[in-house]
Amino acid sequence: MKKSTEKLDEKDRKILVELDKNARQTDSEIAKNTKTSKQVVNYHIQKLIEKEIISNFYTIIDTGLLGLNTFYVFIQLEKINKLQEQNILNKIMAQDFVGWLVDGVGRWDSVILIYADTLTTFSNCLNKIIEICGTHLHEYDFTTMIKSEHINYKFLGDKRVREILQKEKTTATKIDKEDKKLLSFISQNARASIVEISEKTRIPIHKAHYHLRKLIKQEIITGFKPKINVGKLGLQWHLLLIQFHGASEERREKFIDFCKQQRNIYYLTSTIGKYNLMLDIHVKDTAEFKEVLLELKENFSDLIKLYESLVIFDEYKIDYFPAKLIIT
Repeated sequence: MKKSTEKLDEKDRKILVELDKNARQTDSEIAKNTKTSKQVVNYHIQKLIEKEIISNFYTIIDTGLLGLNTFYVFIQLEKINKLQEQNILNKIMAQDFVGWLVDGVGRWDSVILIYADTLTTFSNCLNKIIEICGTHLHEYDFTTMIKSEHINYKFLGDKRVREILQKEKTTATKIDKEDKKLLSFISQNARASIVEISEKTRIPIHKAHYHLRKLIKQEIITGFKPKINVGKLGLQWHLLLIQFHGASEERREKFIDFCKQQRNIYYLTSTIGKYNLMLDIHVKDTAEFKEVLLELKENFSDLIKLYESLVIFDEYKIDYFPAKLIIT
């Protein structure tokens, strides 16, 4: 059955652009930037949530600064029905070390983001995923993240390129228990007021405000985003996995810069392993995806050695703060 497609009016688009810039903006701030009223902004945001165009507001946290590496695991399942697959995905989603989980159709059935402080920890996490999949696991592979770059939703009409960077593990920045409590709550509640943060974390308002500002200044918190269901807007979400020929760092950076300028490309992840780059691409159909792919191949045929793709159907989890893994 074809999913219903929702239409955005001009006010919806302008408000979504502002939320995409910074989802913690107040309704009054968004109203000022979109030249409308606070009441109109609140009405449109509530409607976007009711229509499931916005499913959540999340906080982007640079887990590399908290002493964690990021790994992407690709799995292909076999001899499985819909219920069995759902049970496996639910169990994977429930793991504390899993920060992102999607499923789709293509070279792989699912992609899993795993946080781990060491290779030994990652090995244990990977073994847990293999155990959960059991006899249904046909094949798997993995890569290690070097950096990832969130690009703004340019299909909303905002052509200026803005990016939020996340990096590989570095020397861990120390955080205290109150930092951890705040991060744990705000990771899935990016628009929560400072009063609500204080109530939920039991941190006094003035201290909650201080810790939030400190975490932003330290660049542990790097952004606040709306989780937009592009499928509700009639768009397909493709994940393009690229393996490079041996090439200079300068040539690779030119390719990445080229990708950032493309209207359809939303997210870039540089990795080491089977793939060197992952691109999240939003298009109206497979024909448009082919156009994007052909343009990349035409301009960088010397660089692209191999590519594979999958169409993402569901995003089960996106959480940049695995609280139980962070030592305070």
